[in-house]
Amino acid sequence: MRWMLLAAAIPALWGQTAEVRGDRLIFRFVASEWANLTFQLDAMSGLSQADGKAFRSLWERELRWGREDDRQLDRWKSFRLRQLNAEPERGAAEPPGVAWPPNYASYYGAELGLDQAARIAGFQARSIKDYRRRLGRVVEEREADGLASVVKHFGPRFHEYWEREGGGAARPKAEAFAALVRSAGILELAETLAQFTEADLPKRHEVWFYVMAHPARYGRNTMATQVQNHAPVEMLDGEQPAQKLGVIVHELVHHFYDRAPQARQLALLEEFRRSGRPWKMSAYSYLNEAVATAAGILVERRLRNDADFVEWSAKPRNVYGQPWIAALGMATYPILERRLPDGKGLFAGFAEPYLAAVGESLGGRTNHPHFRMASRVVVFRNGTLRGANRLFRERVPSIMHATGWDQLARFPELPVVALAIDGEQESLLARIGPGRDVTVIMGETAAAVEEAVERFAMRP
Repeated sequence: MRWMLLAAAIPALWGQTAEVRGDRLIFRFVASEWANLTFQLDAMSGLSQADGKAFRSLWERELRWGREDDRQLDRWKSFRLRQLNAEPERGAAEPPGVAWPPNYASYYGAELGLDQAARIAGFQARSIKDYRRRLGRVVEEREADGLASVVKHFGPRFHEYWEREGGGAARPKAEAFAALVRSAGILELAETLAQFTEADLPKRHEVWFYVMAHPARYGRNTMATQVQNHAPVEMLDGEQPAQKLGVIVHELVHHFYDRAPQARQLALLEEFRRSGRPWKMSAYSYLNEAVATAAGILVERRLRNDADFVEWSAKPRNVYGQPWIAALGMATYPILERRLPDGKGLFAGFAEPYLAAVGESLGGRTNHPHFRMASRVVVFRNGTLRGANRLFRERVPSIMHATGWDQLARFPELPVVALAIDGEQESLLARIGPGRDVTVIMGETAAAVEEAVERFAMRP
């Protein structure tokens, strides 16, 4: 494997960029003013998983927030919600009918949506003019003009912050990420993981990582995610790349997993369906996360000595914040470690050793109702139970949470949660029909149903 490190290859107008090239992948680590600004606007609008309150505090306390800023942020949110809620343009190809919810994002068309295209335009922009030009390729002219005008409104004050603090924090980390990727052999590992998932990628696939400066004085909750081949990575003032490298490889593996051929994905789903284990759907639902988490663990293993790794991996929240994913990631890690050097991939007999590892790791907890509902559909007929549905989604962990009667026909083997006011349960069960795995949560009032959801969520 040959690597070459190139730094500052992009004009200073955009930001600091450090590049690492492999035989199949090209990693680019970017510290961009415009990427950071559009990221913060999405966060403050509540349109991402990032901590918008922290960035709002930064603006209110240091960047002279005023009433006009509220109006401009409302405009941003209005335009971006249209893109977020737009139906993906699939073209002629419709997703095939399946009994279970597939665990790869492309089945649902998320990567075809306007939201991702608009976010990437912000990540890639090198100026306001360039941002407007990129938006014009993917959204309506009026929306492109509107979003660009909001960025123009906030731009001068954000530039002050970027020159004073943000850029100085982010630029060295872009360089440091590239250096660490090179020294620890992470690009080589990533290429092996792309082969493991049989990801359908261009010959020289570019992956962009954007360092997002997060001022620790206003909050310490950070995130990283993958948007196609683009990944924003939030970094606290004092954080170093070694603290986030496992996270970004985790997210990158989701991208690889999603690019595996659909025929292979559907064959893998059927392989799980043929298993005799009663919790097989849940194990399948968590597979994507388990593989990505195991990949992150492989990164941590490369960065830590033996004693440090044992101590780190013994704490589930270090591995992943959601306990089921942490447990399954640790169970999957030894399988991945054994199979990668042998070239054995995800679609070559992986299901059975994975299922065996899940059973051994969880033991009797495979019967826990929360695990059983890793993917589920919630139905109700009383409109006052919308709050109970939202609460169930927030409080009971899942990979796929669907709401509505149409989902029953779409996924005929999916477990069902029926929310009911006392007296409604019989008609709900009749409409659901026989042969389904159904859990009924009910109470005399909507408030009582919400209390019942809370009790269900607290089950040990």
